[in-house]
Amino acid sequence: MTKPMKPALNRRVAWMHAMGIALCLGIAPTAHAFKDPMDIPAIIAPKAAKALMLNATAQGSKVVLVGERGIVLYRDFAAGAEAGSGAKDADGRVWTQAKVPVSINLTSIRFSSPNVAWAVGHDGVVLKSTDGAQSWVRVFDGNKANEQVVAAAKKKMDDMQARFDAAKPAEQAKLEAELEAVQFAFEDAEAGARFGPARPMLDVWFKDDNQGWVVGSYGQIFETKDSGASWTLIADRLNNPDFRHYNGLYGDSTGLLLIAGEAGRVYRSTNFGQSWERLDTGYNGHFYGTAVTRNDKGEATVYAYGFSGNVYRLGPGAAAWWKLQSPTKESFVQSFTQGTTVMLVDQKGRLARTDTAGTGLSLVSQAEGKPVTGMAVVGQSVVLSGQGGPRVLDLPR
Repeated sequence: MTKPMKPALNRRVAWMHAMGIALCLGIAPTAHAFKDPMDIPAIIAPKAAKALMLNATAQGSKVVLVGERGIVLYRDFAAGAEAGSGAKDADGRVWTQAKVPVSINLTSIRFSSPNVAWAVGHDGVVLKSTDGAQSWVRVFDGNKANEQVVAAAKKKMDDMQARFDAAKPAEQAKLEAELEAVQFAFEDAEAGARFGPARPMLDVWFKDDNQGWVVGSYGQIFETKDSGASWTLIADRLNNPDFRHYNGLYGDSTGLLLIAGEAGRVYRSTNFGQSWERLDTGYNGHFYGTAVTRNDKGEATVYAYGFSGNVYRLGPGAAAWWKLQSPTKESFVQSFTQGTTVMLVDQKGRLARTDTAGTGLSLVSQAEGKPVTGMAVVGQSVVLSGQGGPRVLDLPR
């Protein structure tokens, strides 16, 4: 397993990156002793709307984007294009920058209700807002995550050691490989913790304001049932012994949760995360997200999408996944549903849509230009996150 950078190097790179971002965003950096980016509030920057944004979501007429150095931007599309004061994007639309307590890259954002929002990012950071994304507080981070990961690995090792010690010699020979595996996993967890909170969270979803989940690199998955006051590692519920990354998380009111992961894996729960099954799609690359449509009977069709334009489909009652013919070789990074169809955006900003049968996929817009990381839909517009800040397109019909 690849190890993160050592703390000193990691912090030094972060400081150098911070200076570069400050200059890019029109802020004169000041000389000071290094501080952990987890303890430095995001800089309110005149050019924040032209920074790298890594994800987007919509709540009513409001669109919120998260990105590098803890930048969170929000805008009410019911207002005029230049209403209010704030940072202007490349098309002159005004965005307001939120108050954020960290300068960590943020990777995903979701609302659990009109005023309550959640964001996750590097260093295992989880943020919460109760005022519609205007201000945020940190409720979890990689230090706390590491404590639970190490404790879980130690318990598994101790349990396996006790089982091994109690076994007869012939049985011990069979258990030796398992014991070595859990010992290695414990050593790996300890090594990761020594490097600091370096493992990112990559996605978040909440069923309501109290219960939600965050997922990330190296098989991290945590659950809260008290609105973020406490978090519990539930990695032992999933079949992921090699600690593959969890890249995307989907949930809905039926109890369905889906995780898109490495090695073509999709993990499914139908009871809000109490139990999980691993679905091997036959694909060996990365999935970045999933989407779901439902027929008149409420039966789900699941789409998994990701690297190099790959899209796989699992229809109601199907025994195997079916690969759609893709019109692009660029990775699909985010999606949304329109009735029985799914709209996906690739990293060049091209929109593709499935047909109503869910068996065909075609482009409905051309390349946008700069790299794209995600999208949100508001009214008849699509807001893209990516390099150079937010960009707005008309929603294809």
